[in-house]
Parts: sequence; structure tokens; C-alpha cells
Amino acid sequence: MSVRKEVSVDLDEDAAGAAASAAVVDEDAAVAVRPALPADVVDEDVDPLDKLPPRAIPNADGSVTLPLLYPKELQIRKLGKIRTDRFDSLTFHRLTGADQRAIAATSEETMSVVAFARSTRLSQAVMNALFDKMDGADIAAGGQVLNSFFATGRTTGR
Repeated sequence: MSVRKEVSVDLDEDAAGAAASAAVVDEDAAVAVRPALPADVVDEDVDPLDKLPPRAIPNADGSVTLPLLYPKELQIRKLGKIRTDRFDSLTFHRLTGADQRAIAATSEETMSVVAFARSTRLSQAVMNALFDKMDGADIAAGGQVLNSFFATGRTTGR
């Protein structure tokens, strides 16, 4: 029979006069559990804009798929042929240094569109047209996905 042991750890143990902040460690699960904050406590450590929207789906490769609330269709001409593409979701990839330089090199008015294009790996021409047709709620959620890439890295287990 396994006995569950819980230990309270004072994270501010060395800080003089600091209020105690504790985490509960379940030695059997080897996972730290953060206790819930009382309703009147505001957690400034977490910016809600840095979290993924609830409908976003994290992928194993670190990308995030965002189902669109308002899917859009575009007619795209390439090599003289016209095709219709339907966008039900967008898959955002973490930005590289090259992506960030391309975003910084553009005008302030087009920065968001370039960031979306680079992260979703869609051509700039396609994203220009798609972004103009997208609903504001989908644009805001896409921005939230991009913010989450800057706020956190991949979980490494340590």
C-alpha cells in the first residue's frame, strides 16, 4: 500500500520579511502543484494575452492550430490556373530570427500581416487577402497565439 506524502516548500525561504509562497510537492507523482489563489488575489505573473486561446490546439512539433470561428475562402491564381482554398484553421509556427527580422523590416501598418504570414507559412500575397477578410475575433486569437510563442518556450521537463 502506497502512502501519499505531501511536503510544503517555502519558495521565499531566504528572502527577509517576504510573505511565504508555497508549492505542494507530491513525492509519488513528482509533480509540483500550485495551490489555487483566493478569489481576491490577482496573479500578476500570468498575462492572459500570453496564454493560448481555449480553442487553440498545440501540436507535437511546437506549432499551434487555431480553428477559425469564421472560415474564409479565397480564389487564388497561380500559373494561370484559379483555385479556391478554404481556410477553416490556421497553423502557427514559432518564429525564427529571420522571421523576426522580416517583421521588423516592414512598415508598422503591415507588421501584423507579415507576422501572420511568416508564422503560418502562407505567402505574403495570400495572407494579405486572407487577413483583410478575417473576422476580428480570429485575428485577435491569432495574435494571442503569436504572443504565447514569446511568453513561453517548450516544456522540457525540468
